[in-house]
Amino acid sequence: MDKKKVIAIDLGASSGRVISVAMENGKLEFEEVHRFANEGVHAGGRFYTDILYIYREIIAGLKEAVHRSGSIESVAIDSWGVDFALLDAEGELMCNPYHYRDEQAVGMIEEADKIFGKRGLFCLTGVQDMWYNSVYQIQGLQRRKQDFLERAECFLMIPDILGYFLTGNRSIEYSSASTTQMYDLQQKTWSENICRKLGLDLKLLPEVVMTGAFKGNFSPKIKRMIGLPDEKEIRLTAAAGHDSASAAYAVPAKEKNYIFISSGTWSVIGKLLEEPLITNEIYDRGYSNEGAAFGKIKLVKSIMGMWLIQELRKCWKNQGKKIDYGYLTEESEKADAFSHMINVDDELFVAPLDMEMAINQYCIRTQQTVMEKQGQFYRAVMESLAFKYREAIQDLENIVGETVDTIYLLGGAVQDRAFCRYIANATGKRVSAGPVEATAIGNAMIQMKALGYLEDGDEYIRMIRESFDICCYEPEETEVWNRMYERYREVTVQ
Repeated sequence: MDKKKVIAIDLGASSGRVISVAMENGKLEFEEVHRFANEGVHAGGRFYTDILYIYREIIAGLKEAVHRSGSIESVAIDSWGVDFALLDAEGELMCNPYHYRDEQAVGMIEEADKIFGKRGLFCLTGVQDMWYNSVYQIQGLQRRKQDFLERAECFLMIPDILGYFLTGNRSIEYSSASTTQMYDLQQKTWSENICRKLGLDLKLLPEVVMTGAFKGNFSPKIKRMIGLPDEKEIRLTAAAGHDSASAAYAVPAKEKNYIFISSGTWSVIGKLLEEPLITNEIYDRGYSNEGAAFGKIKLVKSIMGMWLIQELRKCWKNQGKKIDYGYLTEESEKADAFSHMINVDDELFVAPLDMEMAINQYCIRTQQTVMEKQGQFYRAVMESLAFKYREAIQDLENIVGETVDTIYLLGGAVQDRAFCRYIANATGKRVSAGPVEATAIGNAMIQMKALGYLEDGDEYIRMIRESFDICCYEPEETEVWNRMYERYREVTVQ
């Protein structure tokens, strides 16, 4: 079989990658072509996503991909959810997108409750009320500068504004649209009710396309910028635009009944469903319905995951300390087990200027000693995160009325073997860890399917299992971990 190759552009909250994924003789080959840092920008009292910088880095990555392979057939982009950009009547970017950690959406859930009633938006969309959702960002923007939205002509999510820069076409992929909390997952359409009550013209919201859809060809100017002749067409394919939906498509599960955890800046714990579940129990337990690849639903809960470690590393870098993960995991193994318990979702950790200080503030508040050593911080976060997973998984099993034996762990956390053991021990379940680059792989598999390179069914799952390392961890020391979980609950449940 001829080698088939696509480009997956995977944008995370801390970095972006341009990745080449090739399929040949039933195996996948993975090559990182270009990597760049991606951090929000504080400016003028606001917090932005630097979309033009990201676009420039994407162009650099695509140029390098062309240099290496000579051709590109298909490209797809995934990113974090909820954030959006606005175009004016001339099709020009109105400003850099506001970052979801900007404070403009704070307090907007309460304002929305006055309009829609408590749980009103959840009942209309199936999406949990999270303060950073697009709908609350829009309300915050309306409160600050109404005329800004009145002048806007088009609303696009992060993958889609970048796609617009590449092709000139405007559309939003289904899984990205679902994170706005303005999209009706039952009817699979924008909610006219929500838009009317918010005073938003439906014409602001473009067509929602399904995963795998053709989103246009690269413009001649872009092709020249990356080194391709005008006669060569490059297709922009709609990946599952929300990165966790692309990751979920790469779960290498043999069984139908499983739970997945996509562990990155955010940890997303969930289960794939055919239709949304909209009940009071789901709302009360903090779960949300979101779009998954090809029209499915993922019932998920988002937990503040590796964000705490990422911010700790920034602190330590500023202090001139070592910050590579190998060193940190070694130091954590030397630290005492279960010395400190923290709730990783505490509001102290949302956007602190100093994460080390924030964690110690939490320890003081919960009558624990302060920490000093890097290994202590690292171990405390990872053990507490494993216990947070247990908490969320128990809730999910209660919601769906069935237990699972296996957790599929995806993302960078897969490389931390100690953390994988913590998860198995804390939950009492087998952990199947891998692939590391699940989001990019899921993105690529969606492209392969859209191009007709994959047969229908689960052939791609076998391909993933045979192409990448998958490690399994069985639970150990469950008695000790069960006892420590009770202590964790005593400390963290306020």
